[in-house]
Amino acid sequence: MSVSEVWPEPPYAIHTARLTLRCYERADVAAAHPVIVANAAALAPWLPWVAREPIALEERAAQLRAIRGRFDLGEDFVYGAFLRASGQYVGGAGLHARVGPRALEIGYWLAQDAWGQGLGTELAGALTRVGFERLGALRMEIRVAPANERSLAIPRKLGYTEEGTLRGALAYEGRPDRQDLVVFGMMLGELAASPAARGELELEGFAP
Repeated sequence: MSVSEVWPEPPYAIHTARLTLRCYERADVAAAHPVIVANAAALAPWLPWVAREPIALEERAAQLRAIRGRFDLGEDFVYGAFLRASGQYVGGAGLHARVGPRALEIGYWLAQDAWGQGLGTELAGALTRVGFERLGALRMEIRVAPANERSLAIPRKLGYTEEGTLRGALAYEGRPDRQDLVVFGMMLGELAASPAARGELELEGFAP
């Protein structure tokens, strides 16, 4: 994020038809920890931070506390993903201010038992709208490994434009190779006509 860039206050909770994306809280450590550990092998090919798994419960608490701290400072906006009906923790998602002025990158991951249900498309669509409509972004990006077919389908379904491949753009801890990334982009003026503009969306701020 540029040191001069200040983002409006993001929603602290985002509700879609089936999901709640919300800031991490202290009580989430016990729910998130076993899900992340259990899914580490499935996520490792696509997410560099998974190379450090498994970590201890105390480290998880520090990790989530740091994530929440960056959120509250307006530096990086990461949410836990929960099933709206049951409150079950099923993954994480975020809006990352690391792709240029007034631009945000969407990141997401889901536990294996939540795959194949359209939840990734639902959460990415919601974050697209939040980035444009609440945070005032002019451009949204989604970057996906070329071999990650499930994730490649998500920006395509939402109406993003496939703009090209960045060669060796992603480094993995402890590995000499680097991962290519396919870049998908959407501009503010393209939102209204896109599938991302549709769908249930409710936002909550810091105040109840």
